[in-house]
Amino acid sequence: MPEPRRLDLPLLPASQSERYYLERFMRLFGEDWNGTVLIKAPTRHPLSVSPLLFTDHKTGKTKIDKEGRAPYVPYIAETILQPDEIRLVTGSAGDRSLYFLGWYLIAGQRTAIIAVFKDHGKIWEGWSAYQTTNMIYVEAKRAYPLIHLAPKR
Repeated sequence: MPEPRRLDLPLLPASQSERYYLERFMRLFGEDWNGTVLIKAPTRHPLSVSPLLFTDHKTGKTKIDKEGRAPYVPYIAETILQPDEIRLVTGSAGDRSLYFLGWYLIAGQRTAIIAVFKDHGKIWEGWSAYQTTNMIYVEAKRAYPLIHLAPKR
């Protein structure tokens, strides 16, 4: 795994409203809290970035607070904009996902950020985003084909 980046990005305060976190996240892309913005990945794939990254796709409810991810939204945005790696995952039904991976040293702990985009034809839709300190889990994601490797920082 790459060496973790040390960025001067503060974690957001805990126990805020869902809208607070969505506003902070979407503002980093120049959009309103409930909007959608299209950006190009370093691989030139068109990405749809929206609150769907933090939505339970079965219930439609937000999951921005799930497993403590809300304070990490600045790091999630950074990983989408400047990933360390992008992996292409093809599911058993032929569905395809891009896994954006970033490694950071946050509060003295090696932390991985993962943002997932699903292939929807011409656009890759934001599907999920979260942090983890479980590097064995992250290594399993790295087994998939690499399609982007950031230059050494």
